[in-house]
Amino acid sequence: MAMYPMTLNMKKELEGITHEVMVHGFHTWVIQLPEAFIHRRVDQPLSAKPPLHALVIGINKYKENVHLVGAVPDALAFKSYLIDDLCVPEEQITLLVDEQATRANIIEALQNIGRPDNGINRDDPIVIYYAGHGGQIDPPPDKTANRLPVQCIIPQDTSKESDVVPIPDFTIGALVHCIAQEKGNNITVIFDCCHSTVGSRNIPENVRFVDKADLPKLPSSLDEDIIQATSSDFQDVLNLPSPEILFGDQDSHVTLAACGYGEAAFEDTVEKRGYFSSALLKLLRSVQIDSLSYRRCIQRLPQLLTRQPQNPVCEGKHADRMFFNARVQGPSACYIPIKPDADGLYLQAGLVHGITPGATYDIHASDVPDPSDPPLATLEVHSVEPFVSHLKGTDVPNLPTVCYGRQADCGPSRTLDIHITQEFADEAVPSDVWARLFRGSLHELVVRPVEPELASVIVSVNSKKETTFTLKNPVLVEHRIETLPSPDYPTIPPEAERVIPVLTSLSQWDWHLRHTPDVRPFHKMIDIEFYQLQMTGEYTDEGNPVLVPEGNNLNADGVADIIANLENYYGFKVVNRSRENLYVSMVDFSGQWEHPVADTPNPTIPANASLTIGYGSGEQMPLMFALNDDQDIDVNFFKFFVSSHPINSGLLEQGSPFGDERCDPPESKMKELFEKDALWDALTISVVQRAHPKEEDPVRIPPPDSTTTEPPAEPEPTTEPTTEPTPAPAPDPDPAAGPGTGIPFTGRSEEPLQVQARSAAVVNGAWFRTPALTKELIASIRGMMLRTFSKQQVPAGATETEQTGAYYEISVIGNDDLPKLLSDETEMIYRSHSAPSDSEYKWENGVAFDESHELWSKLEPGDCFEVMVVARGRGWVNDADRGHLVFW
Repeated sequence: MAMYPMTLNMKKELEGITHEVMVHGFHTWVIQLPEAFIHRRVDQPLSAKPPLHALVIGINKYKENVHLVGAVPDALAFKSYLIDDLCVPEEQITLLVDEQATRANIIEALQNIGRPDNGINRDDPIVIYYAGHGGQIDPPPDKTANRLPVQCIIPQDTSKESDVVPIPDFTIGALVHCIAQEKGNNITVIFDCCHSTVGSRNIPENVRFVDKADLPKLPSSLDEDIIQATSSDFQDVLNLPSPEILFGDQDSHVTLAACGYGEAAFEDTVEKRGYFSSALLKLLRSVQIDSLSYRRCIQRLPQLLTRQPQNPVCEGKHADRMFFNARVQGPSACYIPIKPDADGLYLQAGLVHGITPGATYDIHASDVPDPSDPPLATLEVHSVEPFVSHLKGTDVPNLPTVCYGRQADCGPSRTLDIHITQEFADEAVPSDVWARLFRGSLHELVVRPVEPELASVIVSVNSKKETTFTLKNPVLVEHRIETLPSPDYPTIPPEAERVIPVLTSLSQWDWHLRHTPDVRPFHKMIDIEFYQLQMTGEYTDEGNPVLVPEGNNLNADGVADIIANLENYYGFKVVNRSRENLYVSMVDFSGQWEHPVADTPNPTIPANASLTIGYGSGEQMPLMFALNDDQDIDVNFFKFFVSSHPINSGLLEQGSPFGDERCDPPESKMKELFEKDALWDALTISVVQRAHPKEEDPVRIPPPDSTTTEPPAEPEPTTEPTTEPTPAPAPDPDPAAGPGTGIPFTGRSEEPLQVQARSAAVVNGAWFRTPALTKELIASIRGMMLRTFSKQQVPAGATETEQTGAYYEISVIGNDDLPKLLSDETEMIYRSHSAPSDSEYKWENGVAFDESHELWSKLEPGDCFEVMVVARGRGWVNDADRGHLVFW
């Protein structure tokens, strides 16, 4: 191996940089490193082409069902990743998009993978990627006795009229099983679609799901020839009462799915990508693929900023394998030299190369990938310096003088992914504690520096040089309370002694809130219901009032939205539909104060029974919610631990890291919660508390330079709108607003407008405009969203497409009273959202146009925004009752 010669001047430069990194310890200083110092690992190009073979499917344009916008871009991006990042030859990839992805073509492509003598050898890695609609449908008549509803993917030509049915899970499972019989079980199946009934009362927009009412029914003996080609063992599985064919503990393949049971897989309609696929590819491109296991991949995914909880899952007997069973290494195999020293072995790479404590490395005698060079040992990184890493367990017998490390695992799952902004690095008070943080010698806290998109926490400073911690929890981001500390807590200076305790608590909070077991034994059998309570006028023997539920279950897909008022009482009902007696414990994770508190003991729920919390038998006290005077909104996350044995959730209690008493939760005790020999599961509900009803929530322009933290991506609008009461009378004309004044700038309708299309042509009507924009407003506004109270009338049998429907458009109007033009002469008119297809008026949020959108690119003082009501296609009606634009 060639080493770079080091001159005296280079040595002095290196020592200076090393001191800078050691004192401050920030990933941001990597950009200062001379090129020569970074190339201390050995990158050996792979001469042979990777043996991976892939089937990639993406469907946007369906024959009958609602079109998507991100599935084909996702498929093309995944193909690009295979070719550009993993060096897979294009001839080893089959791509089916839109009209190519018919039922017959998808089945034929899967059958082709399993054929003998097709160039795919046994145990070669195979990946099957699907982006498009999924669904859940009734089983065919000959399987109704044994089967629960069938999960399925929706081919492009699925049609009630032509009777082309979805591809059910038992057909896909049979096809994958046949591939595994012939080619081995090194098979990865990736679904970016919904795979079970979406939990919403109404299916939200922009999800990859088709309701069974819109799908043809499955006939008897469907795909019988495919099933008969499988082994008798697989056919026996099909006859089980509730077979787990694509999901569960399967030996034939590993499944990565965009969402969990009952959840929705969302698309980002602005970026035109699926949230899951986009996050997955960002992560895969940031790691060495052959040192990342499937399970760890899902654990490392950032939280998806979707409008409802979307939690990707990994299932299969071999979920702890490295990706593609470590047979695809990407463009190079990274072998890092190892040097012995007086106190042990040192890997010749460190912090600046992204190595973190807890990562493991296989030790090889050679730096050339070769099956004849098996690992001599596997060692764990104990501590990390800027350029070297100290390895544990150095008493390896017969270790050659010259050897190399190749990463086997990227590190512990409890590592906190953080991004430290340059602004914080510039203001941080020098301390050797920063180096200890990244070196991994703080024991209770292990951090991994990452890019903002992959971070759980972004550390920065505001205009007053006070530390801010921006969380990437999607519920907090949606409601704009993701930045800590909140105003009623002491400020945190950018000092290691103050910042690190906060990061420690945030690390534990984030991990415990997100953590679920690898196997989910109860999540399909437990329902969490949340009710407002009312007094009956009766009292218990102890003199406490008897409370009962009032109205419907407020838990809508894991989120309840309430008005915080001490006069209102609330309670939970946990329903156990399993056949086992279970223990339940509830833990409250507050969104703004970050301290999990175990609120209940461990009551038992008998099989097929329910448990109430906050009302019912015993001396239970109801839940009450209140906000501080300076708060408009807050969120509490209630996590329910369900187990076959008692759970000591009291071990999770910790105080606020922003209060006078800082605390570091004991890691050893926290492990006890999850390492009992018991089956357990966890479910979470977010309770959003508002000072005002949704329609009255003020959206104000933030004060100038309130923080230097890079703002996170704009949240998706609320999924399931609720009918709003008649708002208060319209306010007086908007006063002149400016940055920092706190005066809302908006535009709102003055009267309803109904637009009806009587032909295929577009019919639109101008509804309302904003006041003219000023120079100060243009500089201050960061985003805009249209909110409407409306409904649409749909022609019988029609489905909204890109060419038909009832929707809203926003135009940028110039001084000539016409839409402004882009450089290519395109009018600056942008689609916001569709009117709801409902018999009653409903509130809907449109697309959030953030500051990166081209809509803002040509704004000048005097311009304004105009909202258009649009109907397109014969018989479509857009009935707009009222609406307004909101800015922030």
